[in-house]
Amino acid sequence: MNNFSGIGRIAMDPKVGNGVLTSLLAIKRIYKSSDGIEADFIPITLFGKQAENFNRLTNKGDKIGIDGSIKTSKYADENGEVHYGWSVTVNHFYLISSKSHNGDSAKLSDATLNILNSQLRSASKQAKVTVSDNELPF
Repeated sequence: MNNFSGIGRIAMDPKVGNGVLTSLLAIKRIYKSSDGIEADFIPITLFGKQAENFNRLTNKGDKIGIDGSIKTSKYADENGEVHYGWSVTVNHFYLISSKSHNGDSAKLSDATLNILNSQLRSASKQAKVTVSDNELPF
């Protein structure tokens, strides 16, 4: 089974080309590591109409939830050296909060947050991971 669910903030402006969108999702750690890093930066990829919608509806700094799967890649550079990479191919994204045009934070309703909680719990059960209420970021 290859499932990934996460909630974080869009860490960089999306790069779009040929129907493919790539960006980074910053997911805050629940602890501060010894090296001082407080977040993990997850590369995300979207395709086609979903990439268009993501680009239209989101901005750097927006808080989103994603469901997807991890994809690995392998390529050789111009020197013939083999490189490996990975990203999360996003199947669904959920806008949790964004900056409105006047700079205020626009938040989702309690009903929408309850639905997201339910969806995340369901995805966690499918991935056989336990999530308690105090671990959810909202």
